[in-house]
Amino acid sequence: MGRSLAVAGAIVIIGGGAAIGYAVTRKATAGMSPAQSAAMASAIGQLDGDIKAKRAAIQARATTLSGLQAVRGAVLTDKRTAADMLQGGELQFSPQEGEILQLGRIIKATNAAEALVLQPDGAMDKAHDGMAGSYVELIGDQIVITEVAKVVQVPPLPPGDEVKAAQYAGFLSVTESLPLAPAIRPLLDAGITGKFVINDKEAAIGVMPVGATTHEQPLTSQAGAKIVATEPPPRAALPVPILVGGIGAAVIGLLLLVIGMMGKRDPAASATRLFNALPTQPTTPPPSTGLGNAQTQLSQHNVAASGTPSPVEPLSGPQIVPANIGAGAMIGRWEVVRRLGSGGMADVYLAQAKGDGGFEKLVAIKVMHSHLARNQRAVDHFLDEARLAARIHHPNVVAIQDLGKIGDDYVIVMEYVEGVDLERLLTAARAGQRPVPLAVALGILCRICDGLDAAHRATSPDGTPLGIVHRDVKSANVLVSRQGIVKVVDFGIAKAAKQVHYTVAGETKGTPAMMAPEQRVGEQVDIRADVYSAAAVGYELVTGHGVNLDLAALAHLGIENWPHLPLPSSLRPSLPVELDEILLHAMAFERDKRPADCAAFELLIEAVMKTHSLLTGDKDIARWVESELRHLGPAYAGAAASLSKSPAV
Repeated sequence: MGRSLAVAGAIVIIGGGAAIGYAVTRKATAGMSPAQSAAMASAIGQLDGDIKAKRAAIQARATTLSGLQAVRGAVLTDKRTAADMLQGGELQFSPQEGEILQLGRIIKATNAAEALVLQPDGAMDKAHDGMAGSYVELIGDQIVITEVAKVVQVPPLPPGDEVKAAQYAGFLSVTESLPLAPAIRPLLDAGITGKFVINDKEAAIGVMPVGATTHEQPLTSQAGAKIVATEPPPRAALPVPILVGGIGAAVIGLLLLVIGMMGKRDPAASATRLFNALPTQPTTPPPSTGLGNAQTQLSQHNVAASGTPSPVEPLSGPQIVPANIGAGAMIGRWEVVRRLGSGGMADVYLAQAKGDGGFEKLVAIKVMHSHLARNQRAVDHFLDEARLAARIHHPNVVAIQDLGKIGDDYVIVMEYVEGVDLERLLTAARAGQRPVPLAVALGILCRICDGLDAAHRATSPDGTPLGIVHRDVKSANVLVSRQGIVKVVDFGIAKAAKQVHYTVAGETKGTPAMMAPEQRVGEQVDIRADVYSAAAVGYELVTGHGVNLDLAALAHLGIENWPHLPLPSSLRPSLPVELDEILLHAMAFERDKRPADCAAFELLIEAVMKTHSLLTGDKDIARWVESELRHLGPAYAGAAASLSKSPAV
């Protein structure tokens, strides 16, 4: 028996050694590291978003200027007269910072372009011979974007101008530049070299090694635009599972060999002695802290400090009974003020922490339903919300302050927002036929985009992008405080690249009416799904009409001309017509046709606000909130409103 064990041990040792040898001698692999791939994706996304946003802003600017009556009149004069009109102020043709404006005309008889006004003086001529269209060029380290718009004469024309209108076709061009450096810098920091190319022009990214292998990453925002990156040198790839398995096999083989060589001794007893030499750990868990005590187990799972709570211990101890929690009851060290609401996953309470010197601080506490605490998938789901939201640090996202267990119950302690969810405000405004002031509506939408963009860019403690997608952006998950602060809440079904709880493939979660089509049919989603939903919230804000594009609508109406919604300006004629294209474009059926991210979408909205002088501050939003709260009744006008009525609470 001992000899057989020794032989078996030797064989196992040989096998383990072979696995270790394979692991440590495996050839290096080529390709970008995860950090480099993330830097490349970030650069492509930023360039795509910047180009799309700048193009949309320039298009809006060119459309506005080309429709001015003075501009139409200048086209029918000559260069000297146009200069006099500019000098005398009749032609208000002043470029904004970094902008080039050119007014000209095409002589139809010869098809020759003639410049009438170029501002600022001495600027480069980028009018492209007056041919209407969008142009993107690379000049040095700048991306130059130009929009050439036709100047259309609107009848009836003054006597004599009809003949001139038949001779000339007017045009107006707006040109602005984008620096490459902000998008290129992360590539250089990640050790990526190559070049940025638009058609036959290129700008270097670092120094490309001679003869290096390259691969191309095209931009969706402009045909012919791409980043050509060099393949990094091969890097070692250590197959950790094989290495660990080999080491384990070698250790087991060594034990068998030792046991076999011990001769006539009892193998079982010998093995027992060998293993008993190893130290053991106590198996009894530490006693849990009771509900009524000031000290709780939350300190073991603090997310504000680490960002990633440690695993939770097995359920034990007393449970929190919602029916027994009223004003004055204690949840750990927090005293309950009142119950705020209840949803499918948790109850939410307003509570206060008290300290020395009369210190008091209000918080909102989510207490997971006790019957769900025995469902590991539900627990993972609940904890994921806090883990993800705790990594997002932004004024437009509700902050997570603590996470852990009190007795048998899981709780999340959050920042309390004294206000109301946007859905209730919109419902009250719609019922009273009070449209949201346009500046306020667009200001709220921009702040929602700010919060979502912060979530999308959140990283783990080591700087690795988390890839968070909210997946349930809707007005009910946006809180607006009495001070006009807008905060995105409820990352309960958010999706991240790395998390404990994974959504089953094909599983659909969220609010169908506000979902992007790919999410509604169960496909994988990215941040452009949140762009879609943010645009849907924007549609409701500016029009006062709800959005209901669920799966039934998709099946009935098809993808042609999606989304099947009236133009916003047809529902509210005072809206700038640019919003029609911006909002519906952001809700395109194909995700590639939407803005690359919420930051790019926000830039488009900000361009409209700037053009039409619609800028707004927190105080403007606060005044609107107070007005609507008065219409909601005394419960809202005199006291802090409920946190959120989302069923994902």
